[in-house]
Amino acid sequence: MGQDVAVRRFLTILLVAVLALTGACSSPTASGPVTIEVTIANGKVTPPTTAYNVSKGATVTLSITSDAADTVHVHGYEIEKPIAAGTTTVITFVADRTGRYEIETHTVVATIATLNVR
Repeated sequence: MGQDVAVRRFLTILLVAVLALTGACSSPTASGPVTIEVTIANGKVTPPTTAYNVSKGATVTLSITSDAADTVHVHGYEIEKPIAAGTTTVITFVADRTGRYEIETHTVVATIATLNVR
């Protein structure tokens, strides 16, 4: 009986993983402007790290509010901007390079989002 439970758990986990991957692969690609709004409080990013699929040439706006001073970095685009505690920092750029790029902070070392430019 214990083996049946283990097999059911394994199959359930496998099904959840397949559904999650299928959902991630079928996410629509935004061709228009994309706004990514996050809040960083006590070292945690809200909403949690999310992947955004955008078309090459789309305008991306990051709106980041943090309870601590930090620096945000958009990898691949080499955009860095300081974040002042208690304020909202806005960064706007054109996603003109295809690929997968992480957006993260330096002090808290948190990934804010992943940008998939297609």
